[in-house]
Amino acid sequence: MKKSLLLAWIILSLSMPFFAFGQTRQITGMVSDEVGAPLPFVSVVQKGTQNGTSTDEKGTFAITVSGANPILVFSYAGRQTQEISVGAANTYSVSLGASGSMTEVIVTALGIKKQKRALGYSAQEISGDALTLTKQTNIVNALRGQVAGVQINSGGGAPGQGTRIIIRGIKSLDPNKDNQPLFVIDGVVMDNSTTTVSTAGSLRGLSNRAADINPDDVESISVLRGGAATALYGQAGSNGVIVITTKSAKVGKMRIGFTTTYGIDEINQLPEVQSIFSQGFVGAVSRVPEYDPTTIFSAWGPTVQQVKMIDPTQNDFLYNHYGRGYKQGNQFRSTINISGGTENALLTSSLSYFKQNGTIPNSDYKNISARVGGQFKYGKLRISPSLNFINSGGLRVNADRFNEQLTYWSPRVDVRDYIKPDGTMKGYRDNPIYGTYVNRFRDNVNRLIGNVAITFSPVKWFDFSKRRFFEIIFSYSTSQTLHQSGSHTL
Repeated sequence: MKKSLLLAWIILSLSMPFFAFGQTRQITGMVSDEVGAPLPFVSVVQKGTQNGTSTDEKGTFAITVSGANPILVFSYAGRQTQEISVGAANTYSVSLGASGSMTEVIVTALGIKKQKRALGYSAQEISGDALTLTKQTNIVNALRGQVAGVQINSGGGAPGQGTRIIIRGIKSLDPNKDNQPLFVIDGVVMDNSTTTVSTAGSLRGLSNRAADINPDDVESISVLRGGAATALYGQAGSNGVIVITTKSAKVGKMRIGFTTTYGIDEINQLPEVQSIFSQGFVGAVSRVPEYDPTTIFSAWGPTVQQVKMIDPTQNDFLYNHYGRGYKQGNQFRSTINISGGTENALLTSSLSYFKQNGTIPNSDYKNISARVGGQFKYGKLRISPSLNFINSGGLRVNADRFNEQLTYWSPRVDVRDYIKPDGTMKGYRDNPIYGTYVNRFRDNVNRLIGNVAITFSPVKWFDFSKRRFFEIIFSYSTSQTLHQSGSHTL
């Protein structure tokens, strides 16, 4: 009997390591920073495996580990990576301190990251979070107040209006020079020139191509200046370089994010108008105000009460033609993004819709953006493809003449009452709102940008990189004058 018990004990002892190696258990815990605040989206991976997860919004995690003496690796951008040996406990608290090596990191040419103090030229980095706080429709406008020494000018307040950026003044007096910095997005050079189109004596501004970038997709923006920065990109970077890095996936479970914003646009200040005198002019002989319902002199006639005795169509009041000429605008943006993967395969994608209705009647702009990218590792080889499709455009109004036409409009007549049932203009002279309604110019731009980067790293400190990209732009514009039956509500 004793021999049987001894034999059973020996067999059980020899089999314990195999049972320990094959068993699995769940480990939970919380990850925080140096002051105890929870850290969301921290990567938690069992060392030596592809088994991983990430912390939630409250900094908590749960992961199933296997094997004897498993080790968990906790990593987060800008913080020190920490390894924890899993012992008998099933719950752990982990604190990740700030990483001194990652502070003040600037993205330069070809996606190379360097510490700011190691650069020999002026550079500044703006995080994507700082850009989205301003809720600007154009990413160039979002740089206002974020970068020193830049001049940003918008072509106007109409939806989708182009924006120019100049770093530390113009570098050439040649009127044909754009003087704008070079834009580089994930290693792809982009043209940000602004254009206008002239139709029938009107001037209508179009969008700059940087407006195609979805601000929710931006991880960071590096602004490079100085002669040494020019050396990175050659003559094309003589006016400075704006390097835009988009968001990429992190190791761990699939993450889904959704953001939506809604804003209201209003005219900040309107000119003061009088409410006493009606339409007319001062007589050359009589030197007294005379009533004339067809003259361009909108407020040089008799008083409203005097005109009522002459013209029964005169109201008891005068309209504020500036306040009636403009309207309340609005803008709406929604973005959904999905990202995640393992150390060997990462995938990120986003879909964004933006629509803006302008303060000038019959003006709008929309932008639909779809992006997909990834990173795949095969030993010492890394392949990073990306594809971005943008559809943008809208109704472009003649903004530079609209306010001028309102100036010559008589407040005796409501400028919003501008169309007859048969579609023709209603009014005593050219109505500026009717002009935006019938004299339409619409542009539509379809843009496809592809990029593939191949990197071979024989050793950790040396990389061979090859990047190929293509860009396809298909755009069209239409200019038409509408005369259609039926009423129209502003």
